[in-house]
Amino acid sequence: MELTIEQAMQQGVTAHKEGKLEEAEQLYRAILQSQPKHPDANHNLGILAVSVNKADKALLLFKSALEANPKIEQFWLSYIDALIKDKQFDNAKAVLKQGKSQGVKGEKVDALEERLTLITEAPKSTIPKQKKSLTLSDKRKKQAENKKQKKAKKQNLKGINPSEAEINNFLQHYQNGRFSDAEKLAILMTQTFPTHQFGWKVLGILLKQTGRVSESLVPNQKSVQLAPLDAEAQSNLGNTLQELGRLEEAEPSYKKAIVLKPDYAEAHSNLGATLQTLGRLEEAEASYKKAITLEPDYAEAHSNLGSTLKELGRLDESEASFTQAIALKPDLAEAHSNLGNTLQELGKLDEALASYTQAIALKPDYAEAHNNLGNTLKGLGRLDEAEASYTQAIALKHDYAEALLNFSITQSYMNNLEAEIVSLKNVLQIDSDDYGLRAGVNLAICNFLEGNFADSKQHLLAAVKIQEKTSSEFRAEKVYQLYLLAILNWHEDKYFDVDIVKNDKTLYVIGESHSLVSHQLHVQSSGSDILCKAKLIKGCMQWHLGSSIRNQYKNQFESLFCSIPKSSEVLLAIGEIDCRLDSGIIKHKNKFPTKEIEEIIVTTVENYLTYIVKNNFSYQHNIIIQGVPCPNIDTGTCSEKEVTQLIEVIQKLNCELQSKSKVKGFGFLDVYKLTDRGDGLSNTIWHIDDVHLSPDGMMEAWRRYASKQKHE
Repeated sequence: MELTIEQAMQQGVTAHKEGKLEEAEQLYRAILQSQPKHPDANHNLGILAVSVNKADKALLLFKSALEANPKIEQFWLSYIDALIKDKQFDNAKAVLKQGKSQGVKGEKVDALEERLTLITEAPKSTIPKQKKSLTLSDKRKKQAENKKQKKAKKQNLKGINPSEAEINNFLQHYQNGRFSDAEKLAILMTQTFPTHQFGWKVLGILLKQTGRVSESLVPNQKSVQLAPLDAEAQSNLGNTLQELGRLEEAEPSYKKAIVLKPDYAEAHSNLGATLQTLGRLEEAEASYKKAITLEPDYAEAHSNLGSTLKELGRLDESEASFTQAIALKPDLAEAHSNLGNTLQELGKLDEALASYTQAIALKPDYAEAHNNLGNTLKGLGRLDEAEASYTQAIALKHDYAEALLNFSITQSYMNNLEAEIVSLKNVLQIDSDDYGLRAGVNLAICNFLEGNFADSKQHLLAAVKIQEKTSSEFRAEKVYQLYLLAILNWHEDKYFDVDIVKNDKTLYVIGESHSLVSHQLHVQSSGSDILCKAKLIKGCMQWHLGSSIRNQYKNQFESLFCSIPKSSEVLLAIGEIDCRLDSGIIKHKNKFPTKEIEEIIVTTVENYLTYIVKNNFSYQHNIIIQGVPCPNIDTGTCSEKEVTQLIEVIQKLNCELQSKSKVKGFGFLDVYKLTDRGDGLSNTIWHIDDVHLSPDGMMEAWRRYASKQKHE
């Protein structure tokens, strides 16, 4: 049965895509025998001609396709691209201008125009000046100069270009890993042939590959200067600039490389890495996806895309990208480690543990993977093992500020305050910015808990630049910095001159950040003067303690609970984090829409209080449960539905907490009623910031508590 033109075209396109080029060519030619001006057959046959470097034939075919159907943008693009490859730059400009006049436009057209501009405006070789008549003296000078040049040329190994043998000699050393010998040859070539690109280009690659990134900059710049149309050289320069942190300069280098070579997958991926570091995540995502489109098996691009998707909060997509990267390249340790990061954020800690372990098995000196493993072990409550992982990470990378900071956090959950302070001071020595700012705030907290208010304030003021940081990793310390500074200012204004009553009883206040406001306050309870002493468990929720899963919060709580004298007065300030719009009960409700808010609240409170009862069995502490204050939020930044839901959650949790505390034999410090303006929002009288109560607020809460006790 004879094929129709349409069927032949479809089969030709299929064969073309599958790489069966001879079959595709036969089908396209068969069509042209029947219809010589068939636009698609002419165009596709032109594409085949370009692929075998037959530009002259391709140009005729593209021109025929364009004449037959000038409305197809790709026909214009292919024709212009072929003219550029054939170095017919003036014709390419003319065709481009004609196409734009006929409405051809878009990103691809702009990129082609930029490429053409870059090529035609590249530095040209110096044009010799017009000869002038020479005097006898000039002629003698010229002859002497010529002799000198001939002699230099002889010594210069026959000219200004390295020979094929010299290049092969270099490549042999380089490919066999003899980098020192290869470097010597590269340097020799830059000295012997300073105007030839090869020596500069390979020297730049070698220096960067052997860890001397800053030294590689000049050779890479020289390489681009000598050969501005070399896409690889532009990309190499971008890589060096990126590693040096000069991201705004790296970006145009990658873009030039892409203009010169639009199908340069590596340049697209590296541009994505630069954009990701600059925080332009959507653009980074597009660059990585372009690299993957060009090279579907590009494992590193899949892995980097996974990191970007994680930053964008699209964790399921991130997991899929890392999984694809590992499928393509199972020995890619970075992908295993980064997959672990995503799994950890998804709450899949056991799977994250396996990913980090695999990354370390593939690359035992992978400091980042040891650090990440420590984070997961910490989350699983295996603090001794976490400490060992951080120690290994720091041993591998002595200036690893992030691992040192994580180490200090683990020491905090182990109630090892002295060791925590040492680690935080080490972070400050390594990194005065970034991790150092976070360390400074945490060091201020340690000083505050030790009663050293002056040093605490000094560290807080030194870390004031943390408020300029926009990354989410600074979020907690930014809150602590302002909150603790406000507490210290209150003490300076109102409390340092108060007579301290001797032999005060101690009230141990165990909790998250809300415990700090009580530290060193003198309150009345059960007819006695009581000195409050805070025991901080950063980030702890009722859910963490009531959960059946072991975690770092339980470890620290149990350690604190058994460290204080039996039958002590204890206030538990835990629960506010369970009642935020972006965490705890509401977050759980959003994840499981079929669950009722009341059900989640009842379960959370019951599990939390049951855990307290169980742990208090051997210690018989006098427990008082602190409620959750009314929200002091800017309602203009939330929807009406969110505000209503938040008010409902806090009101119902306090109600449940109060009634269940009474049943369990615990007291209840009601800070909800204290702060309620009548509609569930804060009356703003007793808050020190958007979240926490002021010291005055806590003292008023205790005054009301004592008054209520008298009347009961």
